[in-house]
Amino acid sequence: MTSEEVQVPLRNKPLKHLNRVAKRPKLDLEFQDLSYSVRDSNLKGGWRPILNSVNGKFRCGELTAIMGPSGAGKSSLLNILAGCVTAGAKGVITVNDRPREMRIFNKLSSYIMQEDTIQMHLTVKEAMIYAACLKLGSHIEYKDKLAVVDEVINLLGLEKCTDTLSEYLSGGQRKRLTVALELVNNPPVIFLDEPTTGLDNYAIKQCIDLLKKISQLDRTVICTIHQPPASIFQYFDQVYIVANGSCVYNGSPTQLVPFFSLVGYSCPSNNTPCDFMIELVHSQPSMVQSFRTAIQDGKINMREASNTDDKPAKSLDDGDIYTDPTEIVIEKNDIEFANSFFVQFSILLSRMFLQMRRDRTGLYIQFFHHLLSGAIVGGIFYGIGNDASQTIAIFKYCVCCNVFYMYTYVMMPVLLFPLEVKLMKREYFNRWYGLKAYYSALTVSMMPLLVVLSLMFSTIVYLMTHQPLEGDRFLGFCLIGLAVALTSQGLGYCIGSIFSITNGSVVGPSVLAPLLALAVYGMGYRSSIEPFYKVMMTLTYIRNGVVGVCNTLFYQRAPLVCPEDQIYCHYAHPDILMADMAMPLMDYKYQLGIICIFMVLFRLLAYLVLKCRLNNDLASRIVYLFKKVVKHRY
Repeated sequence: MTSEEVQVPLRNKPLKHLNRVAKRPKLDLEFQDLSYSVRDSNLKGGWRPILNSVNGKFRCGELTAIMGPSGAGKSSLLNILAGCVTAGAKGVITVNDRPREMRIFNKLSSYIMQEDTIQMHLTVKEAMIYAACLKLGSHIEYKDKLAVVDEVINLLGLEKCTDTLSEYLSGGQRKRLTVALELVNNPPVIFLDEPTTGLDNYAIKQCIDLLKKISQLDRTVICTIHQPPASIFQYFDQVYIVANGSCVYNGSPTQLVPFFSLVGYSCPSNNTPCDFMIELVHSQPSMVQSFRTAIQDGKINMREASNTDDKPAKSLDDGDIYTDPTEIVIEKNDIEFANSFFVQFSILLSRMFLQMRRDRTGLYIQFFHHLLSGAIVGGIFYGIGNDASQTIAIFKYCVCCNVFYMYTYVMMPVLLFPLEVKLMKREYFNRWYGLKAYYSALTVSMMPLLVVLSLMFSTIVYLMTHQPLEGDRFLGFCLIGLAVALTSQGLGYCIGSIFSITNGSVVGPSVLAPLLALAVYGMGYRSSIEPFYKVMMTLTYIRNGVVGVCNTLFYQRAPLVCPEDQIYCHYAHPDILMADMAMPLMDYKYQLGIICIFMVLFRLLAYLVLKCRLNNDLASRIVYLFKKVVKHRY
């Protein structure tokens, strides 16, 4: 954190506008006999236990820290309570003493993940306004949303950086912004996974102080933290320590030392209680059972004397939503998302266009890439368009154009889209918008730039190579190139949706290499291509791209001009070349239609992959089955 940021105090006042615009109930979250196992193909039974019958209650108005050594089950417990993971979990989770209903609970909680994933190229206030527009219903006036944004910004001390682009924020400011984005719809329950990761000691203190003040605004704040500094340990209202999947302490920080006495241990004066507990269970695993028995798997809560009585739970109406006699929760028709598909689509499209316009470096790189590539390809094949002695070169030119479109538009999503997926997962899980709206906006937002750049490249290479100045041929050449670009982009989204940047950068070229090989296989074989490869080539979009571009230039074309210095030009008639290359000479619209089919299939496949990735349980099951098949195979 900067010295200027330290001087900004956290406001300690109620959120009047937010409580008026988005009223929410006070919620207590309780779990009983909660167990969790994950699939493991290396184990005989196929399941590896992570949590063992843990119990606990996290109260409204309190800041609760889930602590423990690495691999103890902290994040797993948080993910289960937040609803991020459900498969493999057993036990009872209640909200205000009633069974948790996920469709409703998702609207009443926010999950802030470990990484500070925030939208780039937006100022703090712009990011907040977009979040408010997406998370608050369209029935709320825009001026009220602005009032809520200003109120949350002032609460978190972000007013001095409202006009700062998010990429220039300090670590502490980024953390505050991620919290602020989730506060705009007034969630009564906030989950945070390792919120202090990457911060120095003072920034950690500021972060925990922020969470403490948020909890005092009648919110249930639950976070995982590995091993907090001694100076902030007392900030927590409740500490929940897990080790080897079991609860070894549940209660107030001040009661941890007396708890040691109950088990027959004493905390050394040179150790903090938390450090001593974690060190003890880590170095002596046999002690886990002793602590677990003493705390009865979390059923006993070692609270301070003044807090021995539980706070009264909020009552519930007979309807199907959580409610309070004096507070409005959510409308029954507003359980999934705050806005309709079209409202979500328009807001997301506006945000994506603004970010694209602000990304000057990316725009310049793409523009000069297409400009220089077009000039290089046009220079290499300059003036060959009607030269009968260069017909083979024209064919190479057609292949070269397809290779440009294929690699350019596959690799860009492969390298950039995984970062966008991380952002989308956080916003989707916190019910900002639906996947259909996001994917539709993403597809539409990429279209204008792709069309302009693709047409620029096609025009440059078409004119520099002196191809026939016929409207239908030029139109077909541009349409085939545009279709190949859009299809390649869809393939890139498929790869980027599945793999990380590192893995995708390997998988991408590995997928494109056989596609390119099939695109040019059989050139010169005439009709002697094996039936299997004929089918494979037909089912390769890049092969149809090569054939389609060739047909735009050669179909129903007069013989090419043979130079005077050439005695004989064998391929003066393009149909002879097409026959030797085992390519059908026909109207390019046939190939264009096949490419469009691949375009739709790749886009649909990318959507289904994203939908699968957003379902953590389904994704983990697929990974498990894949590992099991690979293990059985090898």
